Amino acid sequence: MLSEKTERLKLGSVIVIFDRDSGTSFFQDLRVYGNLLDDAEWLLERTPQRSWGIIIRPIMDDEKYGLWIGEYGPHTNRVISEEMSFDKGSSVLSKVLFRYAEHGIDESKVRRVITIDTCKRKIRDSRIIQKFKYYRCPEDRFYKSCKRVEEIYKAVKDKYGSEAKVQYSRILDIILNVEPCEDALICPFLSLPNPLERIINLNKALRSRKIGEIKIVNGGLIQIT
Repeated sequence: MLSEKTERLKLGSVIVIFDRDSGTSFFQDLRVYGNLLDDAEWLLERTPQRSWGIIIRPIMDDEKYGLWIGEYGPHTNRVISEEMSFDKGSSVLSKVLFRYAEHGIDESKVRRVITIDTCKRKIRDSRIIQKFKYYRCPEDRFYKSCKRVEEIYKAVKDKYGSEAKVQYSRILDIILNVEPCEDALICPFLSLPNPLERIINLNKALRSRKIGEIKIVNGGLIQIT
């Protein structure tokens, strides 16, 4: 394992867990064994995750900033694979986490910066991170950052214009033609058995972002504003 060869590394006292079911968790001031693998598994034994997930921890090798990345499986407290990354993106995120470990920035800011989407964008060389998927798209992620919401809204506006009244089945056709998300197994648009719920979810996301609104007029007609 990689963590057996880490005597020269400086380990940050912060661990971040991305769990497929329970989302993102931050653990600060972690001082246990001083070993990447042992510390990660010690933490897994004390947290409620029971699905697939990723653990990341900031590390330094001399002057180089990087990340240790571990993967765990369901119903186990064991790390089943691990990587280290010292590329440019990993260095940027590592510096943020070291600052957080030193209480230089607060958790609310770290949560905005350290997301699975950011990790996927910045750490291209990590097989563990690139293959990660949520089981069900987290509500906060869907309402605030899902790119499909704006894609669908733009497609609807381009085709039918503002204030148009159309059959809701036509909106469903547009939803179904959008490229499926690669980051979650269950999508609020595509995985619901009731088609009307997909439009309701779209409306909630539009309103939460203050982009627009979809109103049910009567029968099968809806109005886009």
